[in-house]
Amino acid sequence: MNFLEHAQSCGLILDHIIDDGRWHRTKTTDHTHKKNGAYVFDGRTGAVQNWATMAEPLTWRPEREYVAPIIDRAVIARKKAEQRRSLVVATQAAREFYASCEPLQGGHPYLESHQLTMTGCYGLRIDATGWLVVPVRLDGNVMSVQRISPAGEKKFWHGASVKGGSYLIERRGAQLTVLCEGLATGLAIFAAVPVTRIVVAFNSGNLSKVHIPRRGLVVVAADNDHATAERIGHNPGLKAAQDAAQAIGCGIAAPSGIVGTDWADYRVERLSQIMAERPKAREGDLRRAVDSEIAAAMMKNAIYLCGPSNLC
Repeated sequence: MNFLEHAQSCGLILDHIIDDGRWHRTKTTDHTHKKNGAYVFDGRTGAVQNWATMAEPLTWRPEREYVAPIIDRAVIARKKAEQRRSLVVATQAAREFYASCEPLQGGHPYLESHQLTMTGCYGLRIDATGWLVVPVRLDGNVMSVQRISPAGEKKFWHGASVKGGSYLIERRGAQLTVLCEGLATGLAIFAAVPVTRIVVAFNSGNLSKVHIPRRGLVVVAADNDHATAERIGHNPGLKAAQDAAQAIGCGIAAPSGIVGTDWADYRVERLSQIMAERPKAREGDLRRAVDSEIAAAMMKNAIYLCGPSNLC
């Protein structure tokens, strides 16, 4: 049994092996819709991991004789049932925690650090320790919460899923739907562009999983991780936004010319820039000018969708 056959016998779905000595994730026969397996092979020796059936990686060497591992389907079924029960318990705990928190009133240090007011903050709450509490909803139901400290530290509820969940900032008569990663980004765009509804996905990996209305003007407000791109050679924020925009059929709007990465950073930094350029101008006028720039970027890159097939 060669290494490819060994990996396949462990449930990994593979037709070839990459022998670069690095771990590679792959789908498995137990989870055909996600990469629940992995392998590493250096051309001579290797190892296989199937998280549904193995407690630890199984090594392979050419001088050994191997037989296909015995997979206990009953054990797999029990493990899946336990995972479902744990998810239900965690989701219920997150809902109870959110219900126990007080509605946010009068602002929060995290919002103030981004020069944000209470505009668009309905649904936000605050816990007993002063952390901001953001509901993560799916089909209108709370599935988890994101807690944000006054200093900006962020935590999701342990054990509760956020996959496909979002925080919707709705506006009556909205003409433009904006999908973005973070809360501050969403609130900044909502305040800057008066015709928007905002869908906050919470992280880049969730952008492509969140359901948004596919009618009317739609745009993905990307995070521009330019510093990360310089370090690792690619831009995770832009790539995630491009993938989401391609799946939806809309455009993307990414900030540039700033130290920060998102449109909340742009709103703060750009204001500082033009205040330095026009010291005698009123701050309110300059803030409206920055908001107009953000609105123009959103509208310029938005694409009008006419339904699932985009056919009017």
